Amino acid sequence: MLDALCDHGPEEVEVKLAAGAAMLENLRRHPALQGESQCESLRTTYFDTPDGSLAAGKASLRVRRRAKGCEQTLKIALGRKSQMQRSEWNQPLRADAQAPDPAAFPAPAALALDQMRRGARLLPYAELAVERETRLLRRGKALIEVAFDTGEIRAGECPALPIAEIELELCEGRLADLLQLALELPLGPDLGWSIRTKAHRAQALAKGRMPQAVSAAPVALTRGMSVARAFQTIGWNVLAHAVGNLGLVIAQGDSGAIHQLRVAIRRLRAALSLFGKDLLALDPQAPVWRQELRDAATLLAPARDLHVLAQSIKHPPKALLRAEAAATQSAREGLSQPRFQRLWLQLALWLEDGAYLASPVAGAAVEPLAAAMIERQRGAIRGMRKRLAGMSDRDLHELRKDVKKLRYSAGFFQPLDKSRSAREHQDALEQVQGALGRIQDQASAMQAGVAIARLLDLPRDEALALQSQLDEAMALPTMERAQAIEQAREGLALEKTHAGWWEAL
Repeated sequence: MLDALCDHGPEEVEVKLAAGAAMLENLRRHPALQGESQCESLRTTYFDTPDGSLAAGKASLRVRRRAKGCEQTLKIALGRKSQMQRSEWNQPLRADAQAPDPAAFPAPAALALDQMRRGARLLPYAELAVERETRLLRRGKALIEVAFDTGEIRAGECPALPIAEIELELCEGRLADLLQLALELPLGPDLGWSIRTKAHRAQALAKGRMPQAVSAAPVALTRGMSVARAFQTIGWNVLAHAVGNLGLVIAQGDSGAIHQLRVAIRRLRAALSLFGKDLLALDPQAPVWRQELRDAATLLAPARDLHVLAQSIKHPPKALLRAEAAATQSAREGLSQPRFQRLWLQLALWLEDGAYLASPVAGAAVEPLAAAMIERQRGAIRGMRKRLAGMSDRDLHELRKDVKKLRYSAGFFQPLDKSRSAREHQDALEQVQGALGRIQDQASAMQAGVAIARLLDLPRDEALALQSQLDEAMALPTMERAQAIEQAREGLALEKTHAGWWEAL
């Protein structure tokens, strides 16, 4: 019901770029951003229920005061492009209003707000003070409002959180033109795409939470979607997953965000593979994105692998911890560079305007093709249950990757089928992945000493001693390995039992 209300509301479509203060000043002079400007001071108060039901519903409610008056705004994220597209309702308030007036919103917004709050009080939780300069630009057929924001967020006794960002909002025209404008800006270490709204940051500050890694959200597929629309919806979902973690990786090297970014990259590569032989077959960019994503994953792999290894050992060697820190710093620096800061916006532009949209199957219903695509992915694991015991560590690792790809691929379409069989199919694949993961952890540890020695330039005797420590710490007894193989075998049997749910789509 809430989704239906949001789909019929006015939409805000914007790209937010986080910037340093010096970069923001440089952007004011950028040739692509010139236009007549207006400046104003904004004073904003954010509201939620005591239990945070609006935030849980991906909504924000604010009262904003400016020179020309006072207004309240309700925003609710849409499932399709939730990192940049939201339903938005604005309603004037009296100049002396101290709190929002839910009943004053148009009926769809008032009803959505009522469903989320369930009669609970609305309380202020943060204050925002911003100096904003706006400019209206024409790009192609699009009218774009550019906003340069500087200021701070305050919540209780917490230290103020600074704001320095630029927002590109689509007033009319094509989203592709807005994305093209963003790509003309000097993306890099001091300027990158962010999906953390001011409301998100205010909520975190009010609750004393540090920024946290973002897990994948369910894909907002609906029955009757075309193949192209389904691919776009999956793509935008995975971009939200990736960009939601990218800033935290670059800023802090957060291990959870590194893991989630790797998962997002794998999901996007799975989507490219899933649609590759049909929708994307004639698009020359598809192979380019596969390589770019592979390179991004390569940047993250050492940091993630060494973190998992360090967490698996009760008293990890100091050399291992130093290597983990060095690999994390390398990932942070690499991902902050222009090539990878541009990658996500380039992918977004391709999703909106790629050659694949002219494919002969683009307008066909996705359900019949989905079954064929998933079965094709599933072919990589057929017959593997009987071969498990004799497989090498390398072959088991390849099987684990095929299982993950199938889990992501089938998971994209699970929102179209709420059956128990669809859920248990995902659970079975996760069981196989986990069991084979334990074997992979040991195999990785056996090679880690060499990698660490190269990374830290260790003398040969130190490298040998380190490898000996890792081998001893991560040794997987024969019985435990056999148990892992048996769990994987059982998982593959369950996968076979519950496979085919997609035939009913």
